[in-house]
This record gives sequence, structure tokens and C-alpha cells, in this order.
Amino acid sequence: MTGSSTDALPVPYDALLELGMSEEEIAEALRSRPLVLTRQSADQPGAYFSVPAARRAIAAIETMKHTKGRWGGTQLRLAPWQKVWVVAPVFGWLWDDPELGRPVRVTRTVWIEVPRKAGKSTLSSGIGLVLLLADREIGAEVYAAAGSLPQAERVFDDAKRMALTSRAVRGRVEVLRGVIRVPRTGGVFRALSKVAETAHGLNVSGAIVDEVHVHKRRDLIDAIETGTGARDQPLVVFITTADEGTEGSIYDEKHTYTRRCADGIVSDPGHYGVIWAAEEGDDPYAEETWRKANPGLGVSPSLAYMRREANKARSTPSYFPTFCRLSLNRRMRSSSRWLPLPVWDANAGSVDEKRFRFRRAWGGVDLSAVSDLSAWVLVVESRTPGVELDVIARFWLPEERLADLEQQLQVPLGRWVSDGLLTLTEGDAIDYGAIEKQIIADCRRLDVQRISYDRMFAGQLVQRVQAKTRGVDLVPVAQTYLGMSPGSKELERLLRENRVQHGGNPVLRWNASVVEVYRDGNDNMRPVKPDRDKSSARIDGIAALVMALDGYVRRPIKRARAASA
Repeated sequence: MTGSSTDALPVPYDALLELGMSEEEIAEALRSRPLVLTRQSADQPGAYFSVPAARRAIAAIETMKHTKGRWGGTQLRLAPWQKVWVVAPVFGWLWDDPELGRPVRVTRTVWIEVPRKAGKSTLSSGIGLVLLLADREIGAEVYAAAGSLPQAERVFDDAKRMALTSRAVRGRVEVLRGVIRVPRTGGVFRALSKVAETAHGLNVSGAIVDEVHVHKRRDLIDAIETGTGARDQPLVVFITTADEGTEGSIYDEKHTYTRRCADGIVSDPGHYGVIWAAEEGDDPYAEETWRKANPGLGVSPSLAYMRREANKARSTPSYFPTFCRLSLNRRMRSSSRWLPLPVWDANAGSVDEKRFRFRRAWGGVDLSAVSDLSAWVLVVESRTPGVELDVIARFWLPEERLADLEQQLQVPLGRWVSDGLLTLTEGDAIDYGAIEKQIIADCRRLDVQRISYDRMFAGQLVQRVQAKTRGVDLVPVAQTYLGMSPGSKELERLLRENRVQHGGNPVLRWNASVVEVYRDGNDNMRPVKPDRDKSSARIDGIAALVMALDGYVRRPIKRARAASA
């Protein structure tokens, strides 16, 4: 092994050999080196690398078993990259603290940033159990913390399953629903997701903070970090995927600090960080780029998974930012323009409302809070050959807001009013009564099956419409990935297959031209509602259309009659 290559290692090369790693394994780890690495642990005065300390942590993790997927039930073996770049440097660097009169760990904060499917939960759970059971800490308090309880429980539940399936662990712990206890030492391991849960005061010896990019507030992280003050060698491990490039977020703060440590701008021996990511100039579809961003490529994630994700990003442009962020760990917005106008315009067709009487229809209503655009959209069973649905879109705006909004939004609202495409209501606040009358009139003219709505502003209108219509289901649609994804996917399908016609309504076309979507990486999507005070975009018609389509996709399927004998 050449000196130049081993110089990149965060621990001495000979120490890795003493840990039982072969030259081939070390070479493999070097091929998976991170894009960003802090190397300041040795800068602590008196710091030295302890092979026994690193060996104890590695051995403790490898007493566990995998709990999920194709490796479920098999012995956990750390990959070379996990040993070399994470576990050995974090647990191996020690220094002799003169106040305590004994060696303690140099590292106090760890920043691990890798793409999705890199085995974060398994590694996090293993480290958490080391801090609980193999860190020589009496009364250890270890927390799995996240922005939501389900996310926090993901790491905690993995740790519970590991504890129950490990012979070396299960006899030492009590595994209860919300806590793992160690009776002999008084140690506990819990999931934590709210600041309220810290009200009694934390005495943190260890914490795993998962998916930092979803933390909207810093209170929980602050409570954890300030709760370590009474411990001799606390360890807070942040393990995450990249965010959407949001400045000033908690993720942005920690990510930037790690980079500054790596660049030598800040000297902090207690902060250890590794970041695997593709760079802006890298070809996102090249296997070389995938390997650069994913240290465990070929195992976790598999090449087949990466090929599927890359093909999806290539064929679905709106998914490209999500692919780059989750699979290549590039900081990119997950929102992107959704509906290409050429595709939208190709589905204009001809819509004649006068011929729709008594046809089956599904509606969606999206109301503004007080003084902005509101929309009511119907999808109607079409009788045009090859077309499934015709679209009727209606819009309202407070009259006194017309001039201001026309200047702010830079669209011809006045002309649309003259053309009968936009209805003005009296005053400077939206008149829900006018919208209610139109919805009731449409329900009497058409066979409306369901009206879908956003709970936010539709409460009283829904009650009045329900009282004046019969046989129409009124159903709230959550403005979340799970709530909006079915209708969004259906709209994509209809447009792609030219199975819908919207008549070229210019207000709806404007909404379609500016609408963006978020994708969550689990094949769910939702339109992004813009900040009405700052943005010139409005998507009310598309939001209402998506909700209407949610009713359409959930319609009972007509069954063919059985042939008579």
C-alpha cells in the first residue's frame, strides 16, 4: 500500500491491520473514501489512537444481527468503509484527560452524511447500543432523536430487534415498548421526537439524530446538545441525507460547519465528519458517480436499485432533483416544474359544457383564505372517442383585489374577467356564498359523485353544500404526499396518454405552467402551494383538479353483467 494513498486514512494504517482488516479490505475502503473528511482528532493535545478501544466498539456492533431485508437474521458484519471511515476513528481516538485522570474519547460530535439506502438505520442502531452497553458508562442515557416519532422509532425499533436477537445482549437488557433498560448499570435507550419529552431534563451520554434535514426547529437538537454537559465523554451522532439547499436550516448549519472543519477554517478536534456525495459536474447516470456517492454500492444500495432510480430520473424530469438528493446526496430542491406546457396544450381538445347534462362527474374545490384566487374544478365522463374525462374549471377573485393582484401576478386577470373565465365577488374578501351557489347548480345539472376539498378553509361551505345536495359524497383530501399523490399520478397518466381534455382554459393553463411538485422518494408526490405573499405563482386550479381526480380514481368499478344462461 503506497504512502500517498494511506495518507488519506483517518486512522493509522498499521492500526487497521491490528484491528484484523486485510490489505484488500483497506484498499476497498480507500476506493470508497468520502468527498469531505475532517482530520482534526489527532490535533487534540495528547491524542493517540487506541486499537483496543476501536476493537471493542467494532466487536460490540458485530455481535448483533441484521433485522430486515435479505440479510435479516444473519450476523452483522461492518463493511470496510464503515470500519475505516466511521467506527474506528470515532471510538479509537483517545486522550488522557488530566482532570479525570483517565483516557476519554476525543470525538464528541459526529456528522455522517450518506445517500439513502446506505444502511444508516442499521449503523445508527449498532452505535446506539455500543453507547448503551459497551461504553463503560454508568447510568447511560442514549436517545434516538428525529423530527417525528415514527422516524425516531425507526432507529429505536431496529435497536430493540438487535438487542432481542443478540445472545450477548438480550440477557443484559429489559426490552419494553418505549425503552431498553440495563438493570445492572441503570442505562436506558429511548426514542425522542419532541421538546416536551425533554422537560424533565436530559443527562445525555449518547444520541443518534436521524435525518437532520427534516428538523424544522432546533429546540430538540439544542436540548440534546446542552444535555451532555454532565458526561465525561458524550457522543452525539448526526446521520442524514442532504437537504434541499435551504439556507439557515439546522442541516445547513451542521453541514457547513463540517466542511469548514475539513477545510481547516475551523479547528475542532471533538467534531468528526464524513460526507459522501456526487459533485455538480459529475454525470448523474454514470456508475462511477454512483460509487463516489455511495460507499456501499453493490451491497447497500444494490446496482439494480440505482439503475431503476436513474432510469426513473431520466424518463421523469420532475424526479431528477429527488434522485440527485436521495441517491447522490447532492443538495438540490426536490420541487420542480411539473407539467410541460407542450404536453398540457396537446390535451386541450374541445369542451362544451352544454352537452354534459346528467353525466357522471367528480369535483374538487380549493379555496383561498380571504382575498385571493379560489377554484372549483369538475372532471366529467367524456363521450369523445379515446378520451376519459372532460375538465370544467371555474375561478373566483375578490373584486377590490383585482388591480393589485394583476400587478403582483403579472397575468391578465382583467381580460379573463371580461372573457367570463374569472368571476369577481363583491368586496376585498372572497365570497364563499358565490362559490357555494355554483357548486350546488353544477350538482343539480350533473351527476356529481364526489366533491373533494382541503379542510383548511372549506368547513362552512361544505356543511351548506351537503345540506342542499343529495347523493354527493363530500370528502376531505389531506394536502400531504399520501393525500395528493393518487390524484397527481392520475393527472400525469391522463396527460401522457392524451385521455383528458381541458378546453385550453387560460387560467388553468397559467396554473399548470407554474405548478411545482415535491417527491418524497417513496414514489409519492404532491403539488407545492406557493407563498401567496411572496410568489407570483398560483396553482389553485391544478390543486382542485388533483383533488377531483382523487375522487375519480377511487370510484367504484362498473362490473359487467353476467351472461344469461
